[in-house]
Amino acid sequence: MTTVEADQSATWTRPRLRPEVVLGPGVWRDGKIVHHVKDPETGWFYRVGPREHFLMSRMDGTRSLEDLADEYADAYQRRLGPENWQQLFGMLHKRQLLHGATDPDALAALTASAAAGAAKAKRGPLSARLPLFDPQRLFDRVLPWLAPVFTWWFVVPALALVLAVGGYVARYLPELADGVGGGRPLPAILLAVVVTWVIVFLHECAHGLTCRYFGGRVTEIGVMWRFPLLAPYCKVDDVVLFTPRRRVATAFAGVFVSMLALVPFAALRLWGPPGMLYDLAGTMLLFGTAAAALNLVPFLRLDGYHMLSHALNLADLRTDTYRFYGRLLRQGPRAVTDYRVRDRVAFTLYGLTSVLFAGTVLTFLIRYWYTTLANWLSPTWAVVILTTEAVLLAAIITHLTRRRPTPTPTP
Repeated sequence: MTTVEADQSATWTRPRLRPEVVLGPGVWRDGKIVHHVKDPETGWFYRVGPREHFLMSRMDGTRSLEDLADEYADAYQRRLGPENWQQLFGMLHKRQLLHGATDPDALAALTASAAAGAAKAKRGPLSARLPLFDPQRLFDRVLPWLAPVFTWWFVVPALALVLAVGGYVARYLPELADGVGGGRPLPAILLAVVVTWVIVFLHECAHGLTCRYFGGRVTEIGVMWRFPLLAPYCKVDDVVLFTPRRRVATAFAGVFVSMLALVPFAALRLWGPPGMLYDLAGTMLLFGTAAAALNLVPFLRLDGYHMLSHALNLADLRTDTYRFYGRLLRQGPRAVTDYRVRDRVAFTLYGLTSVLFAGTVLTFLIRYWYTTLANWLSPTWAVVILTTEAVLLAAIITHLTRRRPTPTPTP
């Protein structure tokens, strides 16, 4: 028997996943537990159920199929039949996850499909991404120097400092707001724009460094277009492989660093002499704190939303809330009895507060825009323009959300 044949025989008798494959902890998705599986070689992330995860987590090359069957029977009180093994190994073979049973052509095809899917997701009229570089090597060099900032000895005092800056902004909000009004020289405006971009870049690097600190892979940093904003981004897909606490920490790191970056401006505002830098400090404190607060709003798909999803150990709070209310409204309360009690409470509260938040913001915007148009033109023209904009917006949303037919695969 050749070495290759021996490896393949061992693969099927004592199966072992490829060493680089990573299994993530369980998260709740649509009322069920799922586990994320990462294949770093192809770039694919897969989702499997708890039973598949139970078996895959024990495929280390030391257990035979009989050993796996016995452990499964002890855990789930049923024996696996031949069709169950066939289905499991069929899935593992299709995704090329078994050590000693990989096909180079199949791996190349999976890698190409993952890259094509990622490239397609980066393009769109309202949202697009332009990758600039892979920060992995840079982060690996910097992290040993930054190790102390990930300890409670730094986090607790820094958090107190952040809260103090927020309290200062709240205390002197009228004064800071008055200082923003009026003309500003072009150098001051350009300086404010540059400083803001630097802080946003540090915000994204904080996500990436925290992800890397917890063992994740950070694949790219780039520039993101999300209508109507253009800003840096850092891709941290590996957070799905972390525990809920580490996922929350990774999501919070960006806002935390953004607020820490405002500390020098608070000091300048407190003890600096009047002048351009003094005015710049007030502007940065006002808009920097507002941006951080906006980032923490859980009804927008920003850091606060992800922090709440991670804290509840949910894969996607908004999507699951939509599905929950869809079942509840179409089929009645019995259709959601299979959800956990805590999930029913979370989805109910999140749905109601989201509607309240959206309604409040929409009412404010409509009232503001109507008042502006009425002052410019007339109340009649203001109503006409608002109605036309509403119809156009509804048509655009309908077009963007319309389901396209799935193409039939060619044999």
